[in-house]
Amino acid sequence: MSDDTAIGRSLSEEIGYWLESASKTLEKRYGNGVPMAKQDMLLAHYLYGLTAVVHAGDAPAAHLAAVRSYLGRLIPDERVARALQTVPEEGDAWLENTLDRVEAIGEKQGHALLARGADVIIPFSSRHASVAGSAEPAIESDLPKEALSQ
Repeated sequence: MSDDTAIGRSLSEEIGYWLESASKTLEKRYGNGVPMAKQDMLLAHYLYGLTAVVHAGDAPAAHLAAVRSYLGRLIPDERVARALQTVPEEGDAWLENTLDRVEAIGEKQGHALLARGADVIIPFSSRHASVAGSAEPAIESDLPKEALSQ
């Protein structure tokens, strides 16, 4: 999507777009070379970083519910649960470093979302919690592919 398309999207839609873009970028970059479970973990860490900025003042359970909700839009619930519960095997330095890197990229993009929009809670519908908002800021950026390809 172009920057022009981003102008009318809500913050929730923008995060969904960035998450989907990150998913495609991870799939393209790692493909069959990295197991799906590790790609799911990378995606979960990216999303955690992306949403941590916006949910900084929220209870951890509310932030986790948002992460589950967004991931559930892209991958089945059982993969969401594994991605959020699995830790890297001891000695898997590549995965540990990559998880840290993608989470930092997500956090950087979360700050960019807030800088371009408003200081609001992400509106989302969740099967896991009754947390919702209604802000609809205009976001004019398209950075996920650029940031994840670094």
